[in-house]
Amino acid sequence: MEASARISNNLLTFAQIVLTYSPRLLITGGTGFIGAALASRLIQTDRWDDCLFLVRADHREDGLARIAHVLRDHGTPEHLLDRLHLDQILCGGLNNVAEWQDDPRLPSIVDVVSSAAVASFGNHPSIWPTNVDGVLAMAHALSKRCTLRRFLQIGTAMACGRQAPVPVPEGYDAGEETEHFLEYTASKYEAEHRMREELPDLPLIVARPSIVVGHSRLGCAPSGSIFWVFRIARALQCFPCGLDQKIDVIPVDYCAEALQLLLEKPTLQHTAYHITAGEKRSCSFGEIDIAIANATGQTPMTKTYKALPFEEIAKMQGQFKELLGPCNRRIVLRAIRAYGDFAAMEMLFDNQRLLAEGMALPPPLTSYAGLCEQTSRDHLISEQMKFDYK
Repeated sequence: MEASARISNNLLTFAQIVLTYSPRLLITGGTGFIGAALASRLIQTDRWDDCLFLVRADHREDGLARIAHVLRDHGTPEHLLDRLHLDQILCGGLNNVAEWQDDPRLPSIVDVVSSAAVASFGNHPSIWPTNVDGVLAMAHALSKRCTLRRFLQIGTAMACGRQAPVPVPEGYDAGEETEHFLEYTASKYEAEHRMREELPDLPLIVARPSIVVGHSRLGCAPSGSIFWVFRIARALQCFPCGLDQKIDVIPVDYCAEALQLLLEKPTLQHTAYHITAGEKRSCSFGEIDIAIANATGQTPMTKTYKALPFEEIAKMQGQFKELLGPCNRRIVLRAIRAYGDFAAMEMLFDNQRLLAEGMALPPPLTSYAGLCEQTSRDHLISEQMKFDYK
């Protein structure tokens, strides 16, 4: 009797949800770096009332608390957090789509922002099951239950592969010959292609951000993801690239603004876009170093820095603890190899499609790199690396 009563109560609760809340926008990855930045923009608009968040949580109360926490990290005022309500939480993840795909709130969904992913730059065992299988399962399920207007898939510009021309054209695809940088970038590429092949009628828009570092007003307060690369280079006074080489970096709030544009604009000219600094706003490592030094009263490493091959830097690992603080030398070396290879290639990404849609140029990293450094001071480099090496 107790089990029957509990099932009846659950069905009644879902029935009440259907009657009182019909969301039109499903967001996955709302507790992640980019997803939370987008949510922090939407909560300031009327579109917030349409939002349903897929959150890995056992109870809606826990999911609501997670969303509130990341919104605070992104500077959302407390009075706006009052707009959060339990009906906006859909408990589940990309690894258990079958468990939530029959939720009665889903048929009203018309737009999807697919931001959830295992964004690990290591070889995490959940990368492919989540980023590919999970995303495909969700896309198939929603295609059957919803009349979709737009499915915005957030990928990565680095899915272009190693052999791409520079600047990388938007929509570039080397096909099966793509030489991927990481399992993560390969998984993002695979998800895009399989959705196009398996769901040709899906209104898919692919957004490929370049390297997302910090927040233009909050620095690394929301996340220290990838900024630790610059901290390592400055601490070691070396890296496998020259100070004159450029890197394509955008702040997370610019990325979120661009995603909002791609989500809300009634019609778009293309089905794939870069969200990048491009040639005009990419900065050299030397310029970034000077910006950090000027903001923190330190000395630029112009005269002391050395561009060294990975093998030479690996010989310094006995000094890592002294120079970098407590850290896992193996992970640090793996990170230096991965990012060193990428930095030395000086990959920049064309962004003309996004600009043509009405998006402004992003702020250069030099305009907020000092703030990123200042908001990183109380955090070990190894702590920041955990954002990217799960």
